[in-house]
Amino acid sequence: MDIAIALLHGTVDLFVEFLSPISPYLIKTYSIQARTIAMLIASIMLMTALSQIFFAMVLPRIKRQWFLLYGIIAFVVLPTSLFSLKMNIVGLYLVFFLIFLANAAYHPFGTALANRNQSSKTVTSFVSGGIIGGALGPIFITWWVGAVGLNKIIFFNLFIFIILQPILLRVKRNFVPISKHPNFSWKSFPILIPIWIMVSLRTFFMSSLHTFSPIFSNLQGYSLLIGGSLLSLGLISGLLFNILGSRFRIRFNNWLVNVISFAGMGLFLNIFVHTNSLVFFILFYVLSDSFLFFSMSSNVIEAQKMLPGHPAFAASVSMGLAWATGYFLHLSYSSFFGNQVGFVLNSIGIFSLITAGCILIFSRYFGRVLKQL
Repeated sequence: MDIAIALLHGTVDLFVEFLSPISPYLIKTYSIQARTIAMLIASIMLMTALSQIFFAMVLPRIKRQWFLLYGIIAFVVLPTSLFSLKMNIVGLYLVFFLIFLANAAYHPFGTALANRNQSSKTVTSFVSGGIIGGALGPIFITWWVGAVGLNKIIFFNLFIFIILQPILLRVKRNFVPISKHPNFSWKSFPILIPIWIMVSLRTFFMSSLHTFSPIFSNLQGYSLLIGGSLLSLGLISGLLFNILGSRFRIRFNNWLVNVISFAGMGLFLNIFVHTNSLVFFILFYVLSDSFLFFSMSSNVIEAQKMLPGHPAFAASVSMGLAWATGYFLHLSYSSFFGNQVGFVLNSIGIFSLITAGCILIFSRYFGRVLKQL
């Protein structure tokens, strides 16, 4: 059951990772500016992330939850088949919006299922499944666009949907409906504010990094595949850092995990922007991305520990609401500086270092209580 939920998470995150790596292709095909594509990506992410709160609150009230889960998977996997048709930028926007919306619906659902036994290992497995799927998405779609063509993506969609059927049946056989905790109150929300702040800023930095790095790579003269490989390698390395971060949290605490995460990202991103060697270009991107993943599972686990009776709501705040806030910052920043790609990357690296310093200075608000060794 845990493996099946993680595999489904990997699948839904595979498809949402198609958009950013092909942004240079879309800029060329539709003759649009970097700022326009960045704002398009950020606006989709913002609106769909906000919907996670709605899905988390509505989910326990739905009787046939397994059928909803099946529909969510179908609406992630199948819509990209429409790329086989010739469409304008508005049609492209609507297709990706639908995919991201279904992806948003899966996250509080999947997290609650993964956390049904109150185990940090199953949550880490769930998050790791998403990271693996997200890692495969960029390198796959950039290869497919170059070697096969975006208009033939329907064959891949149908293949994936068919092989998911036994996994969905496995989930159905072991499915336990998610119920609303009777003692839940909105008064519990303020306890999650420190997590919300840290995840919001991490999302702002990560979404900006993932949006602008393929464009920056293309501006440096590298191929579309190199841009996609950056995202994939960062996510693969991020899988390891995500696991290390959750274990580091057990050994020490969540506050220290976030300090290390922001400091590492800021340091290596500023080196990445100024390097001229392809090897170091890839290496420092991977390191900057990886350190952002260091705090991913740790923050979700910490939020659910704070609200143990309502894991779906805790997940929707630590992911949905926080992600939406981060995407709003991304959208706002891109609207002003989206055409200055190098400046955006360099500045978010500096902001990340400042964030690490602020968490250190205001540590008492972020849970600085080291565990006994």
